[in-house]
Amino acid sequence: MDYHRCIGCRFCMAGCPYGARSFNFVDPRKYLSDPVPNPTFPTRMIGVVEKCTFCAERLAVGKMPACVEASGGRILFGDLDDPSSSVRKALADNFSIRRKPNLGTQPGVYYLI
Repeated sequence: MDYHRCIGCRFCMAGCPYGARSFNFVDPRKYLSDPVPNPTFPTRMIGVVEKCTFCAERLAVGKMPACVEASGGRILFGDLDDPSSSVRKALADNFSIRRKPNLGTQPGVYYLI
């Protein structure tokens, strides 16, 4: 998704099999604690459909997604291909589910129960 080219038609919301896209009916920037947005980590704007990108701009500079940092260890993020990673250990030690794996999209988000 290119948030700066989004025209807000919301067809992608209708087509998303996971129901994971949302539309910004109000300006999300007014809820930020810092009134001046950080240009390094852009925020979305009113009238745009968005979905989680796992903070790709933060990952590119070696940081964890913002939700992982803010969760205090309750959200895990890592490399599923690395057998010694914390996410692989958590998946081995807990029961997990994925949303709609039968669609064949190989979802990489696991929910620990």
